[in-house]
Amino acid sequence: MRKYIIEAVCPHCRKVLNDPDTLIKNQPALKFLCEKKGKRAYLWLSAVYGDHETIEPEELEILPGDIIKFYCPHCGKALPIVEKCYCKGDQLKIELATGGDLQFCDRKGCYYGSIRFVNPDDLDKFLGLD
Repeated sequence: MRKYIIEAVCPHCRKVLNDPDTLIKNQPALKFLCEKKGKRAYLWLSAVYGDHETIEPEELEILPGDIIKFYCPHCGKALPIVEKCYCKGDQLKIELATGGDLQFCDRKGCYYGSIRFVNPDDLDKFLGLD
């Protein structure tokens, strides 16, 4: 099965979110500044589409079902909320470096998300068909 690697940028400052210093499944993980109950720390999500592995900070004590606030690790701005998720969490958005965007839920354990493309050329770039 082919793996699709997410290369993402902040929708605010356009800086790359992939962290070459932290690998998950041998790929630079997506780095975020996260907050739970007023405490902030860095969290990494796998950049392999469909893989749900994370590296979570122990100090935030993230449990299944917890809602986490996500911020850009570069500019510190909150990720934009696109819509409510089926689980009643929020769907957040980051932009793909090739065009299009990735949406994911801010609730620990909810894996509902999507990749959206407006321009068909962006889909071709993501799939490596260009």
